[in-house]
Amino acid sequence: MRDSGILPLFEALRSQSPRDGWVEFLNAYSPVLYQTARACTSNEEDAADCYLHICEQLAKQNFRRLLKFDPEGRASFTTWLRVVGRNICLDWRRKRWGRKRPFKVLQDLSPLELEVYHLRFLRRSSPEETLARLGPRFPAVSLAQLATIEENLQRSLSPRQNWILNSRAFEASLPVALASDDEEMGAIDVADPRPNQEEHILQERQLSNLRKVIRALPKQEALLLQLRFEQELSLEEIAKLCGLGDAQHVHRRLAGILKKLRSAMG
Repeated sequence: MRDSGILPLFEALRSQSPRDGWVEFLNAYSPVLYQTARACTSNEEDAADCYLHICEQLAKQNFRRLLKFDPEGRASFTTWLRVVGRNICLDWRRKRWGRKRPFKVLQDLSPLELEVYHLRFLRRSSPEETLARLGPRFPAVSLAQLATIEENLQRSLSPRQNWILNSRAFEASLPVALASDDEEMGAIDVADPRPNQEEHILQERQLSNLRKVIRALPKQEALLLQLRFEQELSLEEIAKLCGLGDAQHVHRRLAGILKKLRSAMG
């Protein structure tokens, strides 16, 4: 079914007798939903359970989720549906097995090491800012000690863990720009480097410019950034969800988008 056929389908779902519209939707899009469920599960049995959960959630509250699709948007309905379905799959997995645990290597860290990890690896605070924030709890820490702790943490993380941290750091720089058009702009968590107010102002301007650049991207490109850096999907998963062929094609698309961002940011 083409996107042009979505409007009559939505009208049927909004009617007082939406059963026919729901049956029509399932006939047309069940393969898409099942493929999405299968991509998020490890076996056929779990995929079937997850598929039923997706259908239940889409039918809830008079098809509220489905009816949020914007036919005038740049993303096709099938692409949009795959992403919505995957998010529902993630909720299903969290309820069934719980949320992802933090890196196992962090479980044995001291309070000081955990705080350094949070500030330097997650927030990407500068060494000077990190010392300032550590001061109230750990006043005796020096820059040299901070560097040693950071080196030890760096060695304890695997290459994949480092990649995840870098992805999260990139995501933190794009908190509002990747929101959908109907979401309100929230507050931006910008660190306050008190020793240098000019640097603080420059950072605010850069973040503001970055948000503007990303909001100007086509929705499909913003979606790829969100899937890769916010939801931490692999290139293969993105290719399946968005119908982009293979991982190499997704990699080329993302590289082009990032190049466009760097160029626009100067």
